[in-house]
Amino acid sequence: MPVGGFDPLTWVHFHEADPGTTWTKDTAPAIEFNSLVPGSGVLTPNVVALAEGGYRMYYTGFAPGMTKSHLLGHILSASSPDGSSWTLDDGVRIDVHGPHASQRTLCPDVVPIPGGGYRMYYEARTPDAPTVILSATSRDGLDWGLEDGVRIGDGEWSYGSPRCVYFPSDRGLVYRLYFHHYSFPLVSGLDAQNHIVSAMSRDGLNFEIEPGVRIAQDTERETFAVYAPEVVRLGDGSFRMFYAAWAEGIDGGVFTAVSGDGIAWTKSPKPLLDLDVELDCRMVSEPCVIELPDRRCRMFYEARDSEGRARILSATSG
Repeated sequence: MPVGGFDPLTWVHFHEADPGTTWTKDTAPAIEFNSLVPGSGVLTPNVVALAEGGYRMYYTGFAPGMTKSHLLGHILSASSPDGSSWTLDDGVRIDVHGPHASQRTLCPDVVPIPGGGYRMYYEARTPDAPTVILSATSRDGLDWGLEDGVRIGDGEWSYGSPRCVYFPSDRGLVYRLYFHHYSFPLVSGLDAQNHIVSAMSRDGLNFEIEPGVRIAQDTERETFAVYAPEVVRLGDGSFRMFYAAWAEGIDGGVFTAVSGDGIAWTKSPKPLLDLDVELDCRMVSEPCVIELPDRRCRMFYEARDSEGRARILSATSG
C-alpha cells in the first residue's frame, strides 16, 4: 500500500466509466464451494485491487480443519493476478471472536486508509443478539488486528453488509458507510423497515447514522429485505449502487440504483442478475464490482445451485 500519491476518492469503489446495466454471467465459478464442508457455503465476496498489481478477494467460508459445530463461518481470502483465476490464501483473515462475533464473521469490505495499510469493516454475529458492524486493520491485507468498539450497533436493530466510500467535505475527508438495517428478531413484509441506510464519520471509527433511508424496502421483489449495497463513485461525480433484494420465495437478485450525491437514490425496476442458471437458481446475492485491466467490469456474487451448494460466481459488463 503506497503512502505517497494515495487518492482515497479514486483508489477504492471508483470507476471512471459507468459499469452500466448489461451483464453477462461467466461460466466458471470464481470460488468453488468447499467440498470438505459442503453445507457451509462460500459467501459474501469483496474484491480489492492491490497496489502491487492483481486483486484480493475477501469472503466468508470455512478454512479446512478449522470448522466447529456451532460456527457459521469466518472471513478468508483468495488472490488473483487478473480477476479471473483465483488461488486460495492460507489461514483465516478474521476468525470468530467475542463478544460480538462468537458465531460468524461475514460481509467484509476492505478499504485502503491514509498513511498506509487497510481497514476492514465486517458484519459480526453472536447467538440471540442483533448483528453489529466491527472493524480491523492490517498493513499487508493478510494479518489483521481487531479494533476496539462497535462501529454500528444499538442493541435493537441488526446491522450488516457494510460498504465504505470516501467523500470530500469542507472539513476534509469523511467516510460514508452504507449498510443494511434489519428488524430484530428478523421479520418480513414491506413494513418491516429492512432498508439500506448510511452513516458518516471523520475518523473511520466513530459513526453517526444519517437521517432517512438510502434504499427503501418497497417493491414486491423486496418483501423480505434490501441489503448488501455496493456503491461505486463514477468519473463524472455521480454514483451507481448495486444491491441485493429478497422476496418471499425468491432468494435474492441483484438490482441497481443511481444517485447524484450518494444520499438520494433512484432505483431501476428490473434485476440486473436473476436466479436463472443452474449454478445460481437457488440464490443470487451480495454483489461486488471491480474494474478489469481492459476497462470492462466484473461483478462477483454469492450463489446457490439446485442442490443448495454455495459458490462465488461472476458476471462481466458489456
